[in-house]
This record gives sequence, structure tokens and C-alpha cells, in this order.
Amino acid sequence: MPEAPNNDSAFDDVPAGTPMSGPPPGPPIAVGIDGGGTSTRVLLMNAQGETLGLGRSGSGNLHDVGAERLGANIREAWCEAWDQAGAAPRAATAVFCAMASVGTSNNRETVQKVVADVGIAHLSRVTVDIDLAGALAGGLGGGHGIALIAGTGSSCYGKDRSGTAFQSGGWGSLLDDVGGATWLGTQAMVAAIRAFDGRGPATTLSAAILEHFAIDHMRELLPKVDADGSARAARAQLARLVTAAALDGDAAALQILERGADALAECAQAVAQRLDFDGDDRIEVVATGGLAENSAHYRGLIHRAVRERVDRAVCVEPRNSNVEGAAMLAHAQMTASR
Repeated sequence: MPEAPNNDSAFDDVPAGTPMSGPPPGPPIAVGIDGGGTSTRVLLMNAQGETLGLGRSGSGNLHDVGAERLGANIREAWCEAWDQAGAAPRAATAVFCAMASVGTSNNRETVQKVVADVGIAHLSRVTVDIDLAGALAGGLGGGHGIALIAGTGSSCYGKDRSGTAFQSGGWGSLLDDVGGATWLGTQAMVAAIRAFDGRGPATTLSAAILEHFAIDHMRELLPKVDADGSARAARAQLARLVTAAALDGDAAALQILERGADALAECAQAVAQRLDFDGDDRIEVVATGGLAENSAHYRGLIHRAVRERVDRAVCVEPRNSNVEGAAMLAHAQMTASR
């Protein structure tokens, strides 16, 4: 991943590592940060709720890249957002970070400090929550319902009319992440090795995996796979092989997608059962994340599985992106603090 652009002069007023305290100068700015396994996005929003700029960089998953790399990626996206806005970076009034791998208070505090050290805002003006908070706020336009994320990983989060929220899934690729890109990639390799040693049917995924990893023999696959963050990303890249093979009618790939879609729907079912949607004639469910958004076929399977498992579920397309949802939450906090 390339280093953040050398834009030191843009930080004359807000030097990196020296977050400002007290009310920042200039017109109010709300900042949404969306951090997932694949990318980090930063969106600037003015007091009128208008987008000023959007920046993007590498992974926003603290567990995968660590605090130092996360800070560099956030700074790169922050600089790009201000470049797009045509102005020099300045401190934000409110920041909402919707991030992967922040399930513990220690992880949330780490990300909060990283954002403050970059110089985006004073520590007290930075809120950190799970990535699904931005997905729900953006996907349903601030309404209540259920959001599924199928990206590098997967998870599900819902909120009812009372404001009560509940999360299902999101336990990481070692234990869970069912239906996400890493899970699909892992299942593709499982199908390939089972076909190789006669325990499963032949599949076009075998040749696709050999070509993807530039190996000549299936026994060379194992050294390519381990448990660290880089290998997780490598497994996630195999998801596109699964969606492509499924479109070509490969039975193993189709089965993987159907299993993944049902596993995601099971998460939505668990959330729906835990929250109080009794007074609603419909429960809106939105599927977001790079995998769901980039594969119409897989998204359709997810929608079908959700409707089968969740009574009164109505699957909708995202009204706003996840990073827009994070910015909306920051804007709401900025407005409330006036």
C-alpha cells in the first residue's frame, strides 16, 4: 500500500499528532470514517449535510494492519478528501468512525487515539463504533431495521423503534465471518482440495485457484494459506472466483453461495428475534459491503434467504453508502452539541 501523500503544508493549522482541543475554528465540519478489511473511506460533510469531499485508502481493519498502518491509511484518505474539497485540512467538529474489529473498548480507544493523533479532531470529538452502525444509518437512511455486511468479513446489526440494538456475527475469519469474502474464498479452496483427493465432485474452481496463486500443483496451495491478516485478504480475493464460477453454472460454487447467503440470513433472523419489531408491518433489511454490492447474483441469493428466514422482511437497496452513514451520525452529534 502506498504511503500517504506528502502534504505536510496542508497541516500547518492542524499538524498530525497534535489534535486540537476546544471548539475548532472555521465552519463546522462533520467527518465520517468507514473502515473495513479492504479499504478506509473518509467523508467530509458541512453543516447543511452536503458532502465536501471523499477520500479512500487501504485497509481500515485494526486487527489486520495494526495501529500504525491504520493511522497512515486514515491520514491518506483524510488528505484525499480535503484535496477533493479543494481546501486545506482543518480540525473537525465531530467525527464518527464506523470500523471493523472494534468489538472491545480497548480497540475502540485505540482507534479513537489514532484518529486524534492524525489531527482530524480532538479526542473528545471522536466517536468509534462497529462498522455496522454506519451501514445501518446509511443503508436505511437513519431508519430502524437490519443491516447485513458481506465484505471481506461479515456481520449483522439491527435497531428497533425504541433504539435498542443487537449484533449477530462478526466474530472474525477464524471463528465466523460466514458468507463474507474470506469465508467464500476459504470454501472455494476446500472444494478444490476435496475435488483433488477424491472426496468431492470436480469443480472449475480447482483450475481457477491454481491460476490465481500461480501454482502448478494443488499441494502447493497450503504454504499460500495461513492465519495472518495478509493471508486473510488473499483468501478474500478468491471470492470473485466463486461468484464468476457460479454464474457459469459450477455446482460447487453455486452451493457455496447458497450456503453463504443462508448463513447471513440466519444472522438477520437472530437479530430480528432479539429485537422488538412486533409493531412494524415490515422489517427493512439492507445488504451492504463490497461483496454484496458487487455481485448482483449473490445479493439476490441473500435477499431470497432473508425473506425465507425473517417474517415480514423487505429487502431494500442501500439509500446511502456506509461512509455516508458514518458522516450522518457525526453530523447528528455535531447538531446536538450546538
